[in-house]
Amino acid sequence: MISRIKHKGAILDTVDGVNVIDCRACGFAHVSPLPSDAELKQFYEQEFYQHERPKYFDETKEDLPWWMATYNNYYEILERRIKGRTLLDIGSGPGHFLACGKKRGWETVGIEPSAPAARYSEKRGLTAVNDFFSYDRAKKLGTFDVVHAAMVLEHVPDPIGFIEDMKKMIKKGGHIAIFCPNDYNPLQQILRAERGFAPWWVVPKHHLNYFSVESMKQLLTRLGFTIEDVLGTYPLETFLLAGKNYVGNHAIGRACHGKRKAFEMTLYKKDPDILNELYAGLAAAGIGREFMIIAKKK
Repeated sequence: MISRIKHKGAILDTVDGVNVIDCRACGFAHVSPLPSDAELKQFYEQEFYQHERPKYFDETKEDLPWWMATYNNYYEILERRIKGRTLLDIGSGPGHFLACGKKRGWETVGIEPSAPAARYSEKRGLTAVNDFFSYDRAKKLGTFDVVHAAMVLEHVPDPIGFIEDMKKMIKKGGHIAIFCPNDYNPLQQILRAERGFAPWWVVPKHHLNYFSVESMKQLLTRLGFTIEDVLGTYPLETFLLAGKNYVGNHAIGRACHGKRKAFEMTLYKKDPDILNELYAGLAAAGIGREFMIIAKKK
């Protein structure tokens, strides 16, 4: 477990008085020191959606067609690999991934620490447990063909133990699906070196861990998984390279996101495999603002 590890490594950045270290023991970058469980519990139960992301639900409604197209594509990839149709979504948020799977005939269950997000899902007729995930809390739900966690592992103080608990929830021969920000990626590093950008992706209050495609692949392999699919996502840093500075400017960020949606929606409609092949190639180069990895439990 990460709590027993002596965290040592070079300091990559210091933001708001908090260091991010390239931890040799863990094999990925994370803040040091890590916050307490009590601090995290208060933040996600009482602050995250209420104060830190007040526009989140409205913007996800606006983006819903794009989210559904994206999630249908991910389910299509899963269905090529997996015969079973049971899925646990950890950090299920407003329930869009649950709803997409349910519509495709999957049995979906979510675990969500934010009460407003869990209630939002329940009002949609979805199954969402309002709780923090651990094996001890979740084992009563049974085991699943897929255990999915999107934009979760960057937030937890013990991602190694977290993934080990996820593994216990997977049926024999089942899969894990991980979606995370791709941090300290090559385009970010170029923007720092050539354009003088500060590390805008380092937000210690929100993100404790900073994974790359390669560090996550190595971690999952170390924890007993076989990597099967790796995709990047749209490299939003290309907008910064082209002079559209969305850092700290929500309006410009939404406009850039709109262009990304238009690009992807066209390909989802015409031929999503073209997009998947493009994004697999980007991931192979370590590029993409986020990454998605599907791995099989050995």
